[in-house]
Amino acid sequence: MDDFKEVLEEAREESPAIVTQDDPSGRPWTWEEDGYTVIRSNARSGPGCHDNCGVLMYVKDGVLEKIEGDPENPFNQGRLCPRCLAFKEMLYHKDRLKYPLKRKKEDRGKNTFERISWDEAYDIIEREMKAVIEKYGAKSIWVTQGTGRDINGYGPLMAQYFGTPNYGTGFLSGQACYAPRMFSTAFKSGGLFVCDYSQFFPDRYDDPRWSPPEYALIWGNNPVVANSDGMLGHWIVECMKRGTKLIVMDPMLTWMAGKADVFIQLRPGTDAALAIAMAHQIIEDGLEDKEFIEKWCYGFDEFKAHVKQFPPSWAAEICGVDEDLIIEAARKLGGARSACLQWGVSMDHTSEGFITGMACYDLMALTGNFEKPGGMLAARPAFGMSVTWLPNVDVWAECTPPVDEADTMNTDYPALKVIAAISPDMLLTAMETGEPYPIKAMFMMQNNAIACMGAAPQRILPALQSMEFNVCVDLFMTPTVLACADVVLPAACFAERMGITGHQPYALGAIAQAIEPVGECKSDQRIIYEVGERFVDESYKQWDDEHGMYDYLLRNSGFTYDSLRDRTWAYPEFEYYKHEKGLLRADGKPGFATATGLYNFVCIEMPYFGMPDVPVYEEPPESPISRPDLAEKYPLVLTTGARPWGFFHSEHRQSPSMRALHPNPTVSIHPETAAKYGISEGDKVRIENNFGACVQTAHLTKRLRKDTVSADHAWWFPERGADDGTLFGVMEVNINQLVPMRPGKIGLGASYKSQLCSISKVEE
Repeated sequence: MDDFKEVLEEAREESPAIVTQDDPSGRPWTWEEDGYTVIRSNARSGPGCHDNCGVLMYVKDGVLEKIEGDPENPFNQGRLCPRCLAFKEMLYHKDRLKYPLKRKKEDRGKNTFERISWDEAYDIIEREMKAVIEKYGAKSIWVTQGTGRDINGYGPLMAQYFGTPNYGTGFLSGQACYAPRMFSTAFKSGGLFVCDYSQFFPDRYDDPRWSPPEYALIWGNNPVVANSDGMLGHWIVECMKRGTKLIVMDPMLTWMAGKADVFIQLRPGTDAALAIAMAHQIIEDGLEDKEFIEKWCYGFDEFKAHVKQFPPSWAAEICGVDEDLIIEAARKLGGARSACLQWGVSMDHTSEGFITGMACYDLMALTGNFEKPGGMLAARPAFGMSVTWLPNVDVWAECTPPVDEADTMNTDYPALKVIAAISPDMLLTAMETGEPYPIKAMFMMQNNAIACMGAAPQRILPALQSMEFNVCVDLFMTPTVLACADVVLPAACFAERMGITGHQPYALGAIAQAIEPVGECKSDQRIIYEVGERFVDESYKQWDDEHGMYDYLLRNSGFTYDSLRDRTWAYPEFEYYKHEKGLLRADGKPGFATATGLYNFVCIEMPYFGMPDVPVYEEPPESPISRPDLAEKYPLVLTTGARPWGFFHSEHRQSPSMRALHPNPTVSIHPETAAKYGISEGDKVRIENNFGACVQTAHLTKRLRKDTVSADHAWWFPERGADDGTLFGVMEVNINQLVPMRPGKIGLGASYKSQLCSISKVEE
């Protein structure tokens, strides 16, 4: 440890001087005000979302009395969504997990837990995991997380401590959240690029370097509600106030669709066809950015010849929209001085979602909208802190012995091997069959898989209950915890812990602890390294406490945890046109960080995966076109998972405020479609297809396509209590029973939003 501290000091001394855009002078992180101690922080980790909103926490006598948005924080500028405003309801909820628990394996599914100490919990985990490793090998342990929040960059360390290569989002078929788009952008442009809403500047919309996009393509995303992936929906509204116009693609008439210049209400799963046809029209009209293409793009002539085959009339028939709308959208995009692509998880929720991402992304290159104000900007980790944004495999290299990546469960899918990602689909099969090798233990962090991300929960539930040992780390007793956990570890909320912000490349910030944890809760990070220390020797111990862990992570950034906390946030320097200045490539040459050094209209790597080198549209596996036989019995298109106000996936069902906003799981149906099946507002509706069925409450709306129904995901009923024998009613309403665990051909993407179904009224 002493040797490492010397190395840490040397790394800090060798770090370049910190250059930031923001001036922290006069910005205290804590102060006294009207009898309160006020702590300035960033809201990160559960219960929460993908964002890092600035908050002011008011504490009196050790109790968090109120929480407000921080008006000085450039990220959210004082705004907070309902979840943060109702944070106290979750923090001090009577059902919070407060102490470690254990239960007999034969009692899985029953509320027979007993309180234990942290030492006993760690003893059990050490004993049982080492027994599994001894009998089956370390690779038989699967370490999982839920959606990528604060745990995103830290979970790999837990897997490394166990010695397993099998770490990732648990039971998310096809890694179908962001991973397909990241795969697309890596081959197209050498990295992920995001819309420019001025978020790279601490003075935001007032920065003279910035100008708003003339058009924002809102594609399969409802940002004012979803606030997904490190961006806030009101940023687009602020851009609209400054002249930005919208082109919206969505099967639902959202608030933003109602404000759009062009709204294309397409059939779910057909987005790639629409994008390809728009590219055809832009080229047909000569609206492509010829200078950008000539200087910075590869394969345009082949791409041009390819899309020439697919005019708007072709896509109009596939997508179920007017041809004139496609032409209008293409011409407005092609004629815009700047534009950006705000895309949602709908891209990933098709069987070949990464192809959809490529097709939509090509529209940005075709119109020259990279690295210019109001365009698409490279999303590089602020100050090199990859653990907070796009986790780097080398982040934790010094903390554990090397793990044999050859054992990673991804061998059926070459794309997953290339990106060093697991296949949740293969892992579930391995749990069921033992092939290609057995999975026998689970360490699950903030992952309510049975209720939320897991497709085919009717397979996942028995598979989890068949494991030899399961650990769950969470805030509440969820259906997944109740169903399978042998040991339960209580996690801390953001007000109860320190930390570093993440899931955004714009700035770096600190989470400042405001109160002592409720009960004996600990942060996910502390749990990870305290468990992990039971599995490595002293030579791998790089810090003594949680404070030291963050200093370790920040060692090359120029910050310590204290210096970052004292300023709350830090914005690195920013430049536009990085591709022209050699700022995107490791060799410092102009261009993009791809094999060709250019943006790739033709992806030379794709044939390696058995895929075409240009985007090609494929019908979803189950659709009215690909399976007309199935459509006779299940005539409606089913889309799932649109985010409502208040909830974040399966969280917040305990919150009175959030439940008042959305009391029950609903399936949205067009009134004419509902009338055809004798369904009225508020009726119980059975939704069924060839994979499964569930029951939800009908909500009639003219905003949705007549051939489509949209069902809520991630529902359960905490108010039923853990003793009612139904796992909080999760399987009664779980729409994922109608979604198969079945990825796209290369292992990425899955059909969460493009199934077929039938609906019928449930007679009560």
